[in-house]
Amino acid sequence: SLDLNNLFTEAKIYHNKLLNIRKEMIMLHEKTTKLKKKTLKLQQQKQKDLLEKEQQKEKELERERQLTAKPAKRT
Repeated sequence: SLDLNNLFTEAKIYHNKLLNIRKEMIMLHEKTTKLKKKTLKLQQQKQKDLLEKEQQKEKELERERQLTAKPAKRT
């Protein structure tokens, strides 16, 4: 009878440990999912910023080309 009670007590302890591990794994999964979303968002923003910077550089180069003196054509 005493061994049986000890066995049930141990089973309850291990069950609680498993529940805690499960909760922790769920929490970690949620955190990693949020971090992945945040990382993706940051990567997309970085690509957008780089593209805008490149486009701005192209506009400036084109403006400089437009402003460069051109020899007059003789007619």
